[in-house]
Amino acid sequence: MLKADNISLRLLLESDLNFLYSIENDPSNHQFNKESNYFSKDIIRKYISNADADISIFCQLRFVIILHQEPIGLIDLFEYDKLLQQAGVGIFILEEFRSNQYGSKALELLISYSWNVLDLLFLFANIKQENMISVELFKKLGFSHVNDTLYQLNR
Repeated sequence: MLKADNISLRLLLESDLNFLYSIENDPSNHQFNKESNYFSKDIIRKYISNADADISIFCQLRFVIILHQEPIGLIDLFEYDKLLQQAGVGIFILEEFRSNQYGSKALELLISYSWNVLDLLFLFANIKQENMISVELFKKLGFSHVNDTLYQLNR
């Protein structure tokens, strides 16, 4: 578990099934995603069962963002490439918890984990320009705008 102030990041647990299901299948959450797939509880359950696998196996790692023992969002590393020492970053915070610095704290924890534990040299995020909240979050933490939707951070 990763911790900073009142925020912590932990790997998915079986008890997160309904939380993850509701986020993944809420159409209002698809507006800024590259994909808008819907997932059954069985598929999500299988996904959760592999949550503690080494990142090099599935090339991704998802953490639940916890505030005072309550899940408030998700933050991911994806497209992990050990050889190139890079990964993509994605974050989702429940609407009622946005604009409270929780996303910043979670992203700071994930960046630190990426540099210090995974020994990554480069992180990237794909963010649609109309998603200004995410654009500002990633810029605030040092990500540079590369092109239409790509932001990057070098160690």
